[in-house]
Amino acid sequence: MLAGNRSSVRVWPWATIWRRLLYSLAPAASLVIAWWIAASVFSVFIWAEAVAFCLCHLALIALRRLGLLRLQVTVGLGLLVDLVMSSAMIAQAGQLGMGFFPLYGLITLRALSVYRLTPAATIIPFILGPVYLFAQAANVPLSQLPPDARLASLLLLLGSLGFGVAAIWASTATVRANYQLQHNLRHAQGAADLRVNQLERSANDLRARMREQHALEEGLRVITSSLSLDEVLRQIVDSTMQMLGHTRAHGVALSLWNGSRFEHRSSGSEARLAPNLLDALAKRAIVQQVPLIINDLSNSDDTLDVQFARTTALSVPLFVGDASARGALTVVGHEHSAFDSVDARHLSALAIQAGIAIQNAELHSQMLQQRQLLEAVMRDITEGMVVLNGQFETVLTNPLGRRLMDVQANSIVRTQVVALAETMRSEGKHIMAREIRTNLADDEAGGTYQAWASLVRQHGSDEPLVAIVLHDISDQKADEKGKQEFISMVAHELRNPLHSMNGFVKIVLAGKVGGLTDMQQEFLGIVDSQIALLNGRISELLEYNRYQAGRMSLNPQYGDIPILVAGTVTRLRLLAENSGLTLINSVAVNLPECYFDGERIGQVLTNLIENAIKATPPGGQISVASELHEDELWLRVYDTGIGISEEDRAKIFQAFYRAHDRSSKGNHLGLGLAICAQIVEGHRGRIWVESEVGKGSCFSIALPVVSQERSIGEFL
Repeated sequence: MLAGNRSSVRVWPWATIWRRLLYSLAPAASLVIAWWIAASVFSVFIWAEAVAFCLCHLALIALRRLGLLRLQVTVGLGLLVDLVMSSAMIAQAGQLGMGFFPLYGLITLRALSVYRLTPAATIIPFILGPVYLFAQAANVPLSQLPPDARLASLLLLLGSLGFGVAAIWASTATVRANYQLQHNLRHAQGAADLRVNQLERSANDLRARMREQHALEEGLRVITSSLSLDEVLRQIVDSTMQMLGHTRAHGVALSLWNGSRFEHRSSGSEARLAPNLLDALAKRAIVQQVPLIINDLSNSDDTLDVQFARTTALSVPLFVGDASARGALTVVGHEHSAFDSVDARHLSALAIQAGIAIQNAELHSQMLQQRQLLEAVMRDITEGMVVLNGQFETVLTNPLGRRLMDVQANSIVRTQVVALAETMRSEGKHIMAREIRTNLADDEAGGTYQAWASLVRQHGSDEPLVAIVLHDISDQKADEKGKQEFISMVAHELRNPLHSMNGFVKIVLAGKVGGLTDMQQEFLGIVDSQIALLNGRISELLEYNRYQAGRMSLNPQYGDIPILVAGTVTRLRLLAENSGLTLINSVAVNLPECYFDGERIGQVLTNLIENAIKATPPGGQISVASELHEDELWLRVYDTGIGISEEDRAKIFQAFYRAHDRSSKGNHLGLGLAICAQIVEGHRGRIWVESEVGKGSCFSIALPVVSQERSIGEFL
């Protein structure tokens, strides 16, 4: 009940006060009446009536306590007993005298005891006095009564009237109290009804908010469960409509900026979702970057058409990713103030999740496009692609790679690919190349592939993948084989007549066919030297051809590098001195043993020293030194020659390449350094050059220091 509606009238509970007063005086009154009855003289009939009266009421009380009688029956029987007792007293009118009063008090106390339950019980004592006096007057005239009897009759009449007045007053007070209670009850009921109405409205609002919250949660679940952009946009619009309800939201639109204009996805009344309206609302929401509530669009912006009068709109910015707002989520209705701040919060929450869902869908779409592009590229490229994981299982491949890696159809290729990946991981190299053949037997026809392997790091994984590209070089190998066979055939065809020419020239020079003049001797000597030079070039060409064909094998053994270097320097020192040069051996004598092919490494040292002699002018110096670096032994050949330009240094180890100013003292095919590089790489070593034009060069080879025998020729 509201405080302002409370009654300021104080109601006294007189009935309750009176009843409690009587209850407190009842024992004393009962004792007085009992003493008075005992002191009175009655006839046997009256005594019997009095005793029967008391016994009947005691019996009724006992039966009521035992639950054998209902309350209404007990009250009715009690009134009947009172009526019988009153009738007996009236029948003895004129004979009771002053003894009437204690009996009358007994009936009065009995009426007062049940007054609360039965107000009608007060009628008996109220009419008993006048009726008794009337009956007494009918038997004995009032004038014949003694003075004390007349006084008693007067007191009886006044007492009855007083009792009646008291009963009427008590009834009136009770009625008045009941009326006041009913008034207060009606007032309280009205306040309660008002409060109930308020609670019902609050409950209805709460249920509506709960429905909106449930719709919001369901909408969030739906829009985040799809990765299709079109489906996500449609679900956002539908979820917004379900969240706000069709009674308030007559149209929902999702506006996204595509770089030149807004694209709208809408649902609801087309008239209230006109493009110019949606463009204006979306622009304002993007600029302000806060929820926008407009109760009457016709009064909010002069640019909006009058057709939108009495249209309410709620628009919130839509953020996609970490960038600025890319659009807006807009709701329109035709009721004034249809949307409030709670709706704005709910719509903002939906817009946040919608932006995340749109970003995920766009990323998924981009990923699908990239995947399709990757699949198209891998499908259409002519090279095979294979990606292996740490367990050397195929995790990605294209059709050609899948065909080559088919275990049942071609286990040879898979074995070689896995071996390449294992070697790459064990040696810790990031890039490695190797030729892979589909048939290992030389007499079987098969393809050859150039395998390029590289390590691929995965985000979030410490174990890299191995990506291998297989390029078909079968035709190239066939061409190379044809060239090698042609070169070998031509070289042999040239070598045979050269041997004959060389033999005949030596016979003539020996004078076995007659004497020679000095000039003839000189000319034939030149012919002999040129034949020897040509034989050397043919031998060099054949040797390179054997390397290229893979028919040159190495025979490594444990040995001492210092002994090999000393022998080579001693053998070439005379050549250096004839050229006016100094050849120095600075190689340490306490170097560890190496596992190498002495003939081939000696060939490399000879080639490097001879090149240095050719490139160094008279008076220069050539030195051979050694360095020990962890698990490698370096041999270095220094000269003080003309040097090598940067352009030539990049190509000097290529076959048939000749530096412009390097070997000024002799002609060559440009195969010497290429053969040296193949020999060194066959030992798992390295070869490189450092040079400065005009100051000299340094050719270095690095050989691994190994502790056990292993095949080196497999690298050729």
